[in-house]
Amino acid sequence: MRDRRIALTGGIATGKSTVAKRFRELGAIILDADVYARGAVLPGTESWKALRDLLGAGYFNPDGELKRRELREKIIREPSWREKLDSVLHPFILGAMWSDWDRQKTLHPETPIIFDIPLLFEGGFDRDFDCIILVYTPPEIQVERLIKRDCLDGEEARRTLSMQFPIESKKAVSHYIIDNSGDIELTLRQTEEVWAKLLAESPPAEPGEKSLHLP
Repeated sequence: MRDRRIALTGGIATGKSTVAKRFRELGAIILDADVYARGAVLPGTESWKALRDLLGAGYFNPDGELKRRELREKIIREPSWREKLDSVLHPFILGAMWSDWDRQKTLHPETPIIFDIPLLFEGGFDRDFDCIILVYTPPEIQVERLIKRDCLDGEEARRTLSMQFPIESKKAVSHYIIDNSGDIELTLRQTEEVWAKLLAESPPAEPGEKSLHLP
């Protein structure tokens, strides 16, 4: 168990946070990329300084906090900026995550450690993992949830969704697929079945093969 690298991913509005929360309740150690990403833009850190050099002072408040909405709008207008931002922040974020993985596997060698990485495939990090768990929801439901959750119109929701790899392409190369398009109880039951397999160190299905067959 100690050297098995496990990743949890999904797509925007697929419900990955719900699954991650259940894994944590079951006993998993969750390394949440979003937490590390927030740490990477804390004013005064080395990664924050590098980001400020890239973007300029106009994307930061007087107290140094990043103007996230303005940055998100910039990425939507100019998608090439995502790669520039990733090249600055990813080394800091991933370096911190791998450091914590080494520490946690020494402290808890029998406990599954799960990397929660929303943009696993977009960042090309999937190659670093032995087992990939995908939280799946059909694109039309993603759009519906985005409209409701973020108060977007349909065009904005679809444009936001287009910033990520299509969920169907992620599904084809994941080992475990947890379908979160229906009842929450079914989602939690699938999560518990995957957890049981992780504890048993069962080899995952081949990518693209749906390993859970639930009614």
